[in-house]
Amino acid sequence: MTMSWIFRSFLAAGIACSAVAAKADTIVDSPAPRSAGSFISEYDNALAPLQFVKFCMNYGTECEADATVDQVLPSGERAREMLREVNLSVNDAITPMKKPTSPMQAHWTLSPDAGDCNDYAVTKRHRLIEMGWPKSALRLAVVITGGGQGHLVLVARLNDGDMVLDNLSSSVRPWNDVGYQWISMQSGSNPRFWLAVSEHGEHLRARRQASLRAPL
Repeated sequence: MTMSWIFRSFLAAGIACSAVAAKADTIVDSPAPRSAGSFISEYDNALAPLQFVKFCMNYGTECEADATVDQVLPSGERAREMLREVNLSVNDAITPMKKPTSPMQAHWTLSPDAGDCNDYAVTKRHRLIEMGWPKSALRLAVVITGGGQGHLVLVARLNDGDMVLDNLSSSVRPWNDVGYQWISMQSGSNPRFWLAVSEHGEHLRARRQASLRAPL
């Protein structure tokens, strides 16, 4: 997989979103959860997807930082119940639909009747924010699926690890059990900023540091 291909997928997150969404009665095979305490590694700043920039222009409040510092996560199993509830309800509410793939034509929409992976992800984030979740704990993320498609998911950062809400699964799963290649994710301190993450971010940082050490 070339860097230019990843870059194009990153800028146009969800350009090949699957036309299928997992419903409440869908049987989804998933591996046994890994141990708790697993968080996605974050590295240097990254470009935000172009559609995300357009989304912030249309839904400005979605991209603002938390207004107060006293917002806290729901505790324990209640937090996981809320994630499961929102994941299933949004998967059921939005009919899967292929949308334009051009970054200039594509747009992300909150709570549409029909939409793609981007619409599912931003709607789930919006619902949880309405339920009192801090924005810093709800972060959109760009991944590459096993089939090589750009895809957008929502990451919920709990006290014991990062969990993924995905229109391709009826289950809320630990980030390292979804089988995706992780590319970038919203910053927890400012929703408008994005960071390179996981192995992709590690490789980019190593390449940048190597270029700085290279003799002139």
